[in-house]
Amino acid sequence: MTIQTKQQAVWCNKHEAGRILGLSQSTLKNLRLTDQLVEGIHWVRFSSRCVRYNVELLKDWAATRTESGNHDQAVANFLGALPSNQRKARGRKVQKISV
Repeated sequence: MTIQTKQQAVWCNKHEAGRILGLSQSTLKNLRLTDQLVEGIHWVRFSSRCVRYNVELLKDWAATRTESGNHDQAVANFLGALPSNQRKARGRKVQKISV
């Protein structure tokens, strides 16, 4: 099952994440528990039994994990695209003129 959010991140379950990375589900869990995959960035917990992984950041992490700092730009781009990090539109107040 794949979920697409407003910021265009694609989330997948542990089975799909394991296939994407070529890792077992227990290895994924170990990466989470040792903070190599960061909660809120690489994965999110929707409930005690529902964990979803960010597909694009997993791919980038796997490709750049041996090179220090290269993955940081992908994380910064993801965080910057979140709706909570967008500037709020400032509207001009319009005054009503009564005649």
